[in-house]
Amino acid sequence: MSIPQELHHILPLCIRLLSIVALSIIASLLSHRLLTRLSERFRRTPSHWDDTLTRAARPIVTIGFMLLGLSLATDVLVRHFEINTKAFNISLALGYIRRFSTIILLYAFLMRYLKMVRDSFEETERAQLKMDRSSVELMIKLLQLGISIATALTLLQNTGVSISGLLAFGGVGGLAVGLAAKDMLANLFGGLTLYMDRPFVVGDKVNLKEKGVEGFVEHIGWRQTRIRGYDRTPIYVPNALFTNIAVINPSRMQNRRVDMYLGIRYKDFDRLEAVTTAIRNYLSGHEQLDHIRGCLAHFTDYGDSSLNIRIRFYTLTTLWDNYMNLRHEILIHIGQIIHEHGADFAFPTRTLDLPEGFNAPADGAATPD
Repeated sequence: MSIPQELHHILPLCIRLLSIVALSIIASLLSHRLLTRLSERFRRTPSHWDDTLTRAARPIVTIGFMLLGLSLATDVLVRHFEINTKAFNISLALGYIRRFSTIILLYAFLMRYLKMVRDSFEETERAQLKMDRSSVELMIKLLQLGISIATALTLLQNTGVSISGLLAFGGVGGLAVGLAAKDMLANLFGGLTLYMDRPFVVGDKVNLKEKGVEGFVEHIGWRQTRIRGYDRTPIYVPNALFTNIAVINPSRMQNRRVDMYLGIRYKDFDRLEAVTTAIRNYLSGHEQLDHIRGCLAHFTDYGDSSLNIRIRFYTLTTLWDNYMNLRHEILIHIGQIIHEHGADFAFPTRTLDLPEGFNAPADGAATPD
């Protein structure tokens, strides 16, 4: 059986087209299966970056192989039938389409990857890596904005549009906007500084002594930060303020310190050494104190009405309620030590020297003999 003359030209073309389509489908299926297995394997790790990378790339790579097969098949058809003309060059148009498709696929992959990274920080099983959600959200948004601008400029450049004029116009426009909204930009950059340096995060207790502001951080925004005061009043602080003042963050203290003076009576001077030694031994053996920083109990000076003992120690706990309970317990025990040694706390006293022979009458009028 002889093959018609027309099929001698069509049959090789069909075989090439079918081969290209089959290879693109096989490559798509293999890449999809490989990335799926890698994603399942990386899912068991505590890292946010590996499994999100494979999951984000899976549909993009599959679509990319399919588009590549379609592009190659179209290119084969154009060359076989010599469709290109002087008025319209299909091969040149296919080159543009390939570049645009590559840029768009890369853009879609990056945006999808950033979104998955942001969502992965909200998963409870990934609690090993702790980051402030506000910081993650801001970084993701800044990256998405930068990628979008870079992609738009790249597409314009590939269409033959010169972007130098746009960049120059953007520079002049940015200068004008900066001068008109310098306070807003100062707050925005102040917020960016907060996210980069992270002097505090949501939930921390902060104290701005210079401004008389103290409370708990509820929200860190682009322009301002909301602090909830002790009276439950919200305080809105512009972010630019944090770059010019000192911020005290008690939430990050390592210990709480107790530094105080106790006074015992002058008549208990012979018991002073035993009292200070007993207090020092008690503090040194307490399990809830930080002995690396040391515990101090020493006689320091002679006061107007008392022998002054300085006591200083550091608690391991920083929680306010636990600290107050521990302080209460220690101070009660120190008082018991003083009393056990026969001493007592001093109080302000005065000694009045009366002339010899002075007698106070019953009516209260002082008359000498």
